[in-house]
Amino acid sequence: MSSRLGGGMGFLATITEGIAVALDALGANKIRSGLTILGVTIGVLVVMVMAAVITGINSSFSEIMSSRGISTFYVAHWDFTSMMDIDIGGDDEEGGDFMKNEPLDPRWARELGRLPEIEKASAFFEAGGPPGSGYQASVSSDRVEISLYGTGSDFLEIDNGDLVQGRWWTESESERRTQVAVIDSATAFDLFGSRNPLGRDINIGRRGESASFKVIGLYRPPANLFAGLATHYVFVPFPTADKVLQVWDRMLNFIVRPKPDVPLQRALDVTHARLRQIRGLKPGEEDDFALMTQDQLVDVWGQLTGVLFIVMVGLSSIGLLVGGVGVIGIMMISVTERTREIGLRKSLGARQRDIMWQFLVEASTLTVMGGSAGMLIGGGIVWALNTFSPVPATTPLWAIIAALGASAMTGIGFGLYPASRASRLEPVDALRYE
Repeated sequence: MSSRLGGGMGFLATITEGIAVALDALGANKIRSGLTILGVTIGVLVVMVMAAVITGINSSFSEIMSSRGISTFYVAHWDFTSMMDIDIGGDDEEGGDFMKNEPLDPRWARELGRLPEIEKASAFFEAGGPPGSGYQASVSSDRVEISLYGTGSDFLEIDNGDLVQGRWWTESESERRTQVAVIDSATAFDLFGSRNPLGRDINIGRRGESASFKVIGLYRPPANLFAGLATHYVFVPFPTADKVLQVWDRMLNFIVRPKPDVPLQRALDVTHARLRQIRGLKPGEEDDFALMTQDQLVDVWGQLTGVLFIVMVGLSSIGLLVGGVGVIGIMMISVTERTREIGLRKSLGARQRDIMWQFLVEASTLTVMGGSAGMLIGGGIVWALNTFSPVPATTPLWAIIAALGASAMTGIGFGLYPASRASRLEPVDALRYE
């Protein structure tokens, strides 16, 4: 008891005593301490898991972009890198360029491909939608929701997936608008079971209208988050989809790959100039199309996931607030119960800062315990996500440091008032307290 009653305690002794007293308070006030720890645990848990998931998703997205070549860029009829500021359903003034600009023409991709600086340019679209309203593939009574892609015959030269069985369509088949399709293994299993899907027909369409396509290839998407979540891929020639499936032309984009020895900026400049010619734009008129590089798309993706992370931090702060309120309650009880002890310590020479520091250590110990529990549970969830789901979750070092720091600061912030009150007690009055 001498270290507890003596004045001028050293730094290490103060921390050790604070932790010991906090553990005593945990046993004496199980319900209040449990709620405090639980609140901080939930707050830290949310931050840990969300940081791990968002980091993993961002990494997966970057891998998708880099797999298509650093210099590969995209052409669209509107700048969807600013989509967070656009209301598609509004008028021309409020709805931005999505509805105002004329859609691209797939024939223009060939024009771009003829430029000396361009190795390849291909038109493509991806069409999906909410369950029940998007495209479906069916065989007899079996039906699955799909992500429908209309691409060129050179898609595999741009994409990072594999053709594991059969073949892709030829340029001649694309020009003749042949009704052929390449499907992924999940679609093949759901529609054909153990039967070989090659050479068999599937119906593709939406809202009761469908057309028959012959399966000529089996596709395996690249290993990434989005391949794991969207497990039903169907690819058809773009001209065929344009004719048979009436795909919305505003979903059309171009993917452009410069020649290896051509700088990206040079490729962007010549593509921009050629598109202005094709569009018939006069000098001084604004572009009614957009060129987007990999870096721009990664930045936009980072902004979207950043907004999500901010929302999750706001939600986790509720848990920290609950823990902080519990800290105030527990520490106020501790101050009341130890009033005579505080008075005795002060009479023996303990300073105000010694008393305050001890109570802050006690408060921080409780919240750090909650933070540590949140980290352990969060680590288990991250492991489960990596093991049993397609979601890549990677816990960054900054998230661990931030979690521990946030839990400690919660204890210090909310324990400040009880600690200050304890440090200001008059020794004589405290010794007389019953």
